[in-house]
Amino acid sequence: MSFAAAQYRNAGVTTASPAKIVLQLHEGVLRFLRQAMDAQQAGDVATKGKALGRAHAIITELQASLNAAHAPDLCDELDRLYDFALHRVGQAVFKPDPSLVPPVVRIFEQLRGAWAELAEKQA
Repeated sequence: MSFAAAQYRNAGVTTASPAKIVLQLHEGVLRFLRQAMDAQQAGDVATKGKALGRAHAIITELQASLNAAHAPDLCDELDRLYDFALHRVGQAVFKPDPSLVPPVVRIFEQLRGAWAELAEKQA
């Protein structure tokens, strides 16, 4: 990536609303989960592991950033969803079971939709 492109991308992140940033993180999780599923189907264990590792890192960061002071019930629910997702992603790293990741994709598709609505309202 060129320096100018990197600067442009960085400006987009630093000027985005918090909801837009969370939306982008959810989109990243979905992108990496889909890459992992495609890699598993192709028998590419290395790419699958790398993509799952990236998805795991983003989910971990999302979970760590929960702030129960603002919405404790919502944070509790998100914490449980993130725990489930992390468990399934962790299992998928070591097991060649194609049924592990799709439920996590469905969860993040729903969460992504909710964050997209919120980001749109804040725009």
